[in-house]
Amino acid sequence: MLTDENNNIQTEISEEDEYYEQTEDSLDENVEDTSTRKLIWQAKDFSLREFQAMKQEENLLLQPDYQRKYVMDAKRASKLIESILLDIPIPVIYLAEEKDGTYSVIDGQQRLTSFIAYMENKMPRTDNTFKPFPLNGLKVLTELNKRHFSELDKQTQNKIKTTTIHTIIIKKESHEDIKFEIFERLNTGSIALNDDEIRNTIYRGKYMELLSELENGPLFHKLVGKENFKQRMIYRGMILRFFAFSSSTYLNYSSSMKTFCNKELRENRNLSNEKIAEYKTKFKLCLELVNSIFGEKAFRRFISGNKNNVNGNWSTTRISMALYDIQMCGFLNRDKGQIIRNADLIREELLKLMNSNDEFISSIEIRTSDREQVFKRFKIWFDTLDKIIGLPMTQPRFFSYSIKEQLYAQNKTCSICKQQILSIDDSEADHIIAYTNGGETSPDNAQLTHRYCNRAKGSTH
Repeated sequence: MLTDENNNIQTEISEEDEYYEQTEDSLDENVEDTSTRKLIWQAKDFSLREFQAMKQEENLLLQPDYQRKYVMDAKRASKLIESILLDIPIPVIYLAEEKDGTYSVIDGQQRLTSFIAYMENKMPRTDNTFKPFPLNGLKVLTELNKRHFSELDKQTQNKIKTTTIHTIIIKKESHEDIKFEIFERLNTGSIALNDDEIRNTIYRGKYMELLSELENGPLFHKLVGKENFKQRMIYRGMILRFFAFSSSTYLNYSSSMKTFCNKELRENRNLSNEKIAEYKTKFKLCLELVNSIFGEKAFRRFISGNKNNVNGNWSTTRISMALYDIQMCGFLNRDKGQIIRNADLIREELLKLMNSNDEFISSIEIRTSDREQVFKRFKIWFDTLDKIIGLPMTQPRFFSYSIKEQLYAQNKTCSICKQQILSIDDSEADHIIAYTNGGETSPDNAQLTHRYCNRAKGSTH
């Protein structure tokens, strides 16, 4: 251990530290030798009153760009307040001193935000607004439930304000990357952080700024519709996944998905302005086409009926990342006009694959990140799109969606099982006289069936 003239503690980060052996994906391979990185830190105790004043004076950044958003609910935050009133020790807070002398929180953001939120009666919401913060859910100091800070007696208020928390300050003289590595050390392996939150810490740069910008796009949020995904930076991971596949193509994919995405981010972390513009353009184009073709059913799986219940249904609450991959990448480098003109057929063919192609079903359900499964689903879908887009406009093999709509409007009864079809997506327009037997693809030779019934009929012949 070494000390400097201010009695700050100075230490060296060694190459042999076990941290560097945790995962090949955790660190940038291009940074300089870790043996030269210096960590200079100082221990200090701050009262909550001091933390609040630092935040109000903009000397404390509670949520740096490498931190996840505030995710505590009022009940959990209330228990933190109760803990300090019961003199239960609070874990150490880690701060990084910035070049301008201000501080950013490396570890302890959730705790500090909760304490300051209660003192200011401002509980952060997910949309960056605030709501009142009365205590609730307390099991010991139950008499304080429903009390705002201003409603506490002066002695209790003072107890909260004067509570001190042991703090480690990473001094600004430390190596510029050190605070990020400490953050990763403190959080890697914790269930509190997912891969995307850790990735956001390690691979900062223009690429991460691009992902941060795109995750806030209203159309992407509309299609995914998962607020918790956005809060936990999973949106960024999904967008990165698209860029990885669209840049390297599925032919260059190798397990694992985490390694594949990290490689894309690591190698392109400081994108040029031209590359940023290119990435934005292709993301916007593919997203708009997915919206046009699949709408609210984008990235969702349709589950066909079975012999016990012939009616199928959409899995609307669950996002299939396997379907996300092929839907987003499938339209890349294809003619937009051809895609729009064949929208009904594209939807119909994907529904058929999801319910009648066993190889495809396996590739989106089982070990979906395995190289073989990734190859399989991409190839099946790309081949399907090639056949659809390559068809002449007068192709008579498939019934148009408008014919299916007419049949469904006229009579929702399945021609095979004679039960009502509950959703048009669960129906197929089928040839009465089989196409292979010379039957025409015309309204006079069309009948409406359940997807399951039509498939079951085919398996009996």
